[in-house]
Amino acid sequence: MAKVAEIKQENIIRSAINIFAEKGLEQASMEAIAKQAEVSKRTLYKYYPTKDSLFSVIVDRLLDGCKVMKTLTFDPNLEIRSQLVAIAQKEVTLLCQTEFLSLSRMVMTECIRSNVIANIMLERLQNLEGGYSFEQWIENANAADKLTVPHPQIAAEQFFASLKAVVFWPQILMHQPIASEQQQQLAITCAVDQFLAAYMPKKNSKRRLLI
Repeated sequence: MAKVAEIKQENIIRSAINIFAEKGLEQASMEAIAKQAEVSKRTLYKYYPTKDSLFSVIVDRLLDGCKVMKTLTFDPNLEIRSQLVAIAQKEVTLLCQTEFLSLSRMVMTECIRSNVIANIMLERLQNLEGGYSFEQWIENANAADKLTVPHPQIAAEQFFASLKAVVFWPQILMHQPIASEQQQQLAITCAVDQFLAAYMPKKNSKRRLLI
């Protein structure tokens, strides 16, 4: 069972997300956050001394979600398609989380408002790229002669962009509801089919008809 202190901090973070999204970091007040979280200002400052420290915690939560894509391991003994489907499913599951969408919308809005925050986010995202990423997965698939991808970084970005076009950007920009299970699976199938059509050596390719 969650402790009272943990519940208070969670309420504070969720309230801060709402207030930052509505007012922006500069115009948001700690008083408004405390009021919405139903805690005293003293309690708020006990956990988060400044707005910047609170915003940093929110950004960390967003980036923690992204870390799920740092654990990709290429297996030359498994079918390429099944591995791609698993990678796409992992990404779509993250993108379709209500909290992740809310965090992403708030942080992106703040990046648009402030060049300083945008630069900070860029630096932190770059530091996040140190793990075993999809780009590295592609490079290993190339080395195993399972794929022929001349530009792994661009290919990785295109793969995820095709997923986000269905399950992320409509929700972020147009406030559409979270993609249905059918929409998620269609996005995954199309992204994988397009990737394989472009990069799998012809001798290994299995053509599929998209319905």
